[in-house]
Amino acid sequence: MVTLGSGKNSFFDMVAAAGPSGDEATRLRAGILGTGIVSGGRLQGLEDAREAVRSGFAAVDALLPAGGLRRGSLIEWLATVAGEADAGDQASVGLGQGDLESGAGAATLAFAVACRLAAAGTGPRTIVVVDRTEWFHPPAVLPWLTDARQLVVARPAHDDDEIWAIDQALRCSGVAAVVAWPRLRGQARQRSHWTTALRRWQLAARSSGSVGLLVRPQAAARDPSWAEARIAVEPQPGGTLLERRLRLTRVGGGWIGSEQKWSAEAVLDLARGCEAVPQGGLRKPGQHTGWEGGASCRAS
Repeated sequence: MVTLGSGKNSFFDMVAAAGPSGDEATRLRAGILGTGIVSGGRLQGLEDAREAVRSGFAAVDALLPAGGLRRGSLIEWLATVAGEADAGDQASVGLGQGDLESGAGAATLAFAVACRLAAAGTGPRTIVVVDRTEWFHPPAVLPWLTDARQLVVARPAHDDDEIWAIDQALRCSGVAAVVAWPRLRGQARQRSHWTTALRRWQLAARSSGSVGLLVRPQAAARDPSWAEARIAVEPQPGGTLLERRLRLTRVGGGWIGSEQKWSAEAVLDLARGCEAVPQGGLRKPGQHTGWEGGASCRAS
């Protein structure tokens, strides 16, 4: 594991060193970018040709348009935080340390999914966590990784550094996933700056094939999004010290079907960073199906 401060040069060198070079990088980018055409309101070719990787959670895969995480995409995980209803427009800005502690299920699930991406096939192995709040505790999740050197933690001190760090990590073809809970302040708190940053990150991910997993408050569902999917994560009763029960609901994002709200339940094994005993199934509001998920853990 490597932990970096706000220095851009050291962070850039670390991220750049993680990626392939030369012909290998060219082939990877060609496979991700491809050629796309717009037809019937759906971006085809560019969207459909990208590899979809299983998240390790049947409930998550069932909620995603491609049945898995497409390389080169953004996924937003919306967390329920205390006092959000009274925060007004500012609630959609970002998550502080206290917010992450109260809505930790979303951040924990996002990192578990990142571990699965890093273990998938012959793809990139590095996970970058951009942790401005210094909430992230690496020793708690190192058992989820096959190699501690897969993990890079960046802790930027300012808005520009945070935006830049996420952007640079997403541009690196050697990075499997970038996990972040952006906390923009000052001028960057304005929705227009958020929208610009999200678009910049989406293009960065598209250029390399990395996946951006962004944890944001539930109020962000009101804002425009460049994410392929938005999934609301709500803690459920009945968990234990080693398991966390979560209700997942797709609330937007994606090129198609974003107006439908589908939900499912997942149980996160905190010891291994994988799906534990699946509960319930995929359902539309007012309708229940017999779909059952399967348990799946990281590669060992």
